[in-house]
Amino acid sequence: MDRVRFGRALGYGARHAAKSLLKAADAASSPNPSAAGPSRPASRPATLQPTVSRVVDRVVETRRTVAQTQKHAGKLGRSVLSPVARFSSVLWLQVTGSFFMLIALFLSQGLWKQRGAIRLPIHSHAAAIFYLQLAAFVGFAYFAVSNFVRAYLRERR
Repeated sequence: MDRVRFGRALGYGARHAAKSLLKAADAASSPNPSAAGPSRPASRPATLQPTVSRVVDRVVETRRTVAQTQKHAGKLGRSVLSPVARFSSVLWLQVTGSFFMLIALFLSQGLWKQRGAIRLPIHSHAAAIFYLQLAAFVGFAYFAVSNFVRAYLRERR
């Protein structure tokens, strides 16, 4: 039996047992309808009623505790997971920004080596390569800077 089915069965069993206890407590505390008068002795011993009421009180207290625990668990999830999620997203933006910056630096090195191609006519092969590298450099530099700016803004939030 997997965990989900076991949990459902256990929850159903606990609810059914609590309902049975509440019905038994109601039945034990109600007067006997077949009794002719108040002088007839009770068919159950007097010690059973305090035991049932203690069990019912414990069941009610357990239900309250479970409800409070679930409420606090939701708050704990938000208070713990939201800073971790924000930190991990900032870290991811910084890592990808560094990656883009590294590619932009390698492209800038290639641009510096081919800087003489800027004087050539636009339809020459060397000039086409230079302008293609320039476009790639601008794109990767933009992505690097925008990732660092987004990380900074997300960190300040």
